[in-house]
Amino acid sequence: MRKLVKSIALSVLTLSSFITTAQTENSLLWEISGKGLEKPSYVFGTIHMICQDDYLMTETIQNTLKNVDSYYAEINFGDQQNIAIMQKLMMSEIPLSERLEPAKYNELKSLLKEVVDLDIAQFEHFTDAAIVSMITFKSFPCTDFKMYEMELLQTAMLQQKKLGGLETATEQMEILGKSLGIDAVFEMLNDLKKDGFKTTKEMITLYKSQDIQGLYTYMKKSSYMTDDVYNEMLTKRNHNWINEMPELMKNQSVFFAVGAAHLSGNDGVLKLLKENGYTVSPVKIQ
Repeated sequence: MRKLVKSIALSVLTLSSFITTAQTENSLLWEISGKGLEKPSYVFGTIHMICQDDYLMTETIQNTLKNVDSYYAEINFGDQQNIAIMQKLMMSEIPLSERLEPAKYNELKSLLKEVVDLDIAQFEHFTDAAIVSMITFKSFPCTDFKMYEMELLQTAMLQQKKLGGLETATEQMEILGKSLGIDAVFEMLNDLKKDGFKTTKEMITLYKSQDIQGLYTYMKKSSYMTDDVYNEMLTKRNHNWINEMPELMKNQSVFFAVGAAHLSGNDGVLKLLKENGYTVSPVKIQ
């Protein structure tokens, strides 16, 4: 009987330990070590744009970037060719007025004017993904923005770090093109019409509290995030990045900056790194 009680207690303890370790701790910055790495590397969860008043940049983050050899973002914006490619791929050869049926075009025209005070004519030659990007800017309750990847890039360039990207501009724009169609434009506008800045403020609160699991959940419940879109925008890209990261970290210390929603979840970057044999530890940034 004592053996049975002891076994049950051990099982409960083991299960409790598993549940505790399975939960992702709150942190935006994670150290990657082990598996023969000469020096640790780091992955930092960003939010691609944020109001200046909400911008979170601490001495720990700055010192971590200062002490590594390389800075890698999703795309290497230090390469002007990538910027030129993105600008080109945001333009559509087929005008918006020809891509949409007249009734749908007029509905979009009204929504754009009512919700974000934009004239549909300025989007005539934009892709659907580019229109989504413009609406995203309008979903923030401010006009003064900070962009983490660009701020980190500027610092890395001043420090003469090696720069790189986990994917090319062409690859990212192809993914966005497949994932963010005209339906996503309508979904975002209708959400803004219904909730105003509420959902964006929720996202910012999660980010500032470094709740990467909450950000992952937030992303998954977004109105445009169907299973297919989730697979394209998060799962596939995470696995692609994990295939790239080991070789990059082998002989140098790298500061990786990726969207915070990519960190958590069963197919998140942190779990995939652990499954590949690395030790991944949260870094306190405040």
